[in-house]
Amino acid sequence: MTAALAAPATQVCAFMLGCALIHVARAHADRITRLLAVTAVGAAVLVLLVASLDDAPEGGTFDEVTVYAAS
Repeated sequence: MTAALAAPATQVCAFMLGCALIHVARAHADRITRLLAVTAVGAAVLVLLVASLDDAPEGGTFDEVTVYAAS
């Protein structure tokens, strides 16, 4: 198999595996829905945490005046 066909073949295999897992997991839809919801909320919290840390002022001072001046 050439390098040009390796990536599409991998994507097709991953897609087929995902379809098979969804088909098998239909009996446990409630549990999977809860798991996906918790994962989505956790990912959103982590993204917001990283974004807030990127916007935090440097130098250790974190008062109203510093925050207002930085914005």
